[in-house]
This record gives sequence, structure tokens and C-alpha cells, in this order.
Amino acid sequence: MNKRNIELSILAVLFAVPCVFPHCVKASDTEVGTKTAQFLKMASGARAAAMGEAFTAAADDAFALDWNPASVTNIPYRSVAFMHSLYLADTSLSYLSYGENTGDMGSWSIAAKYMNYGSIESTDEHGLSAKDMSPFDLDVSIGFSCYVTGFNKDPEERFIMGAAGKFISSRIDDSDNTLSADLGILSPWFFGRHFRIGLSGQNLIGSMRFDKEKNDLPMILRAGTITRIGSNFAITADAIYYNDYDTVYAAGGELVLNPATTTEIAIRAGYNTRNKDEHVKGSSNISMGGGFRFNDIYSLDYSYSPFGDLGNVHRFSLSINFKRPVEIKKRRRGT
Repeated sequence: MNKRNIELSILAVLFAVPCVFPHCVKASDTEVGTKTAQFLKMASGARAAAMGEAFTAAADDAFALDWNPASVTNIPYRSVAFMHSLYLADTSLSYLSYGENTGDMGSWSIAAKYMNYGSIESTDEHGLSAKDMSPFDLDVSIGFSCYVTGFNKDPEERFIMGAAGKFISSRIDDSDNTLSADLGILSPWFFGRHFRIGLSGQNLIGSMRFDKEKNDLPMILRAGTITRIGSNFAITADAIYYNDYDTVYAAGGELVLNPATTTEIAIRAGYNTRNKDEHVKGSSNISMGGGFRFNDIYSLDYSYSPFGDLGNVHRFSLSINFKRPVEIKKRRRGT
């Protein structure tokens, strides 16, 4: 069997997996929106949000852990990422992560996602003002990824697996904590390193109890692809399955311009079907944004996501991809 036939066989197997997902996790009408810790569905990173949240196979910096733990291997050496977003209704979402690639030994990352709901006035049983509540959600994740095939091949020709452990805490008036886990797979690059597939399962276990009611976490199963067209354009596509929502489809594009040797400017846009059938007036499915990268190290990104008459969400994120010492020495020598 030649190399092309092998690639096609592997692709057939990988595409068969997503076909099973909807039957495993399809939500009934009574389950929609019933899971706890809904902030776990919210996108981390302005780049991913601008591309319609179709990012399962595309992540390549410290935001990777929140999309597919296998993608942590895409971090070139060391990476730090931070995002802050003023969300809807005076809430805010923040994300901070660090990741490190140690070569064939594997890669690891640690991250924290924090959702702040502001201050909410509360009353007692008589309707009198009581102490205000300051609800929040917190997710602290630690993940690891490694190559699982082809150790005698180029790294981009190997399969990658990743896993993450998660500590999730939520407070309204009462509070509760739980543990969960993510798993991910990333395929090699196919067809001359132009096409790749990523699969991930998030929040696979865990539940929280508030007062007398117990609810599971929102399980998320992602199947995504990235297609490189030339060296400056990429298209991503994801199918996202929830255990408390309908199947969501997303697609995005990224065009990278090089106005100078050390400078890149990215233009991005995406589409997501999540709010397509909901009663929200105005546009709520498109997203767009851009980014600026200097010297392959510093990246500043922005995304705009409208939610119809509910308002707009603006995300700003910063990532720093440090270079390996040998790369810095080569650059200084001009090689």
C-alpha cells in the first residue's frame, strides 16, 4: 500500500469517529441548558473566537489547552497567553496559561479560566436587602501531550495524544467544586502538510450540587480540521457536540500578510451555528477580528462577536512564544 492510500485509510477512520458523536451525546429537549458551569463553553483566545471557534486542529500557542490537549505539542518552545473579555450583562471572562514543549519527551501546559459575574443584589425571605453575592466560576487545568507513533519520522508526520485534569469551582450563594478531564488526538499533516484533523473530548466527568440539585458538567466533543492553502491562508472547520445542546458547526479563515520580514498581520473571520435558531434579533453567528505578530514571538489579537440585541463581545488576547536558545543564536549569527 503506497503512502497516499495509507493517508486515505487513516482519514476514513478519523472521519468515521465524528459520525458516532451525535448519537452518543445528543441532547433531548428537556436537557438543553441544564448542565452546570456553562462558562466552560466560552471561547478562550481572540484568534479562535474570530475564526468562529473552529479551532480544534489549529491551536499552536498556550491557548491550545482549552481547545485540544493534544495541540499543546504545537507550542514551538515556551508560550504564555492571556485574554480578557468584557462579556454580556456586565460579566467578564479571563484566561491565563503557560505551556512548554520539551521535544520528544512531550509537552505540558497549565491554565486558569475565570468568569466574573459582578455583584448581584440579594434579598432574604421577607424581601429585605441582604448581603450582595459575588458569583464566579473558575477552571484550573493541567495538561500533557506526547507523540504516540512514528518516532523515526518528522514530528509533523506523527500522531499526538493529550490529556488534561481539571479542577472546577463555582460559587453563586453556595459553592461547590468538582474534578474533570479532557482527552485529545491530533493527526499528522496529510497531503504534503496541508491538512490536519483534531479530535477532543472535554469535561468528560464531573458534576456539581447546589442546595439539593445535582447537575453534570457540559460535555463537549469536538472534531475539527485545518487546511493550509499556500503559506499565508488557512481554513478551519469544526463539528461540536454537546450533551445539553444541539450539534454546532463552525468554520473560519485566516489570511496572513507580511508587510515586513519580522512582522505579520492577520485578518480573520468565522461563522458558528450556535445561535442560529434562537430568538435573538440581529446578527449573532458571525465573528471577525485580526492580529499582529512581531518576530514570531509577540502576538496581539482582537475579535468581535455580536450577540444580536444582547450586545457584542470584544476579546483581547496576548501571547508570547519564546524561541529556543539555539534559534536565538542562529538569528544573531544571521543563519
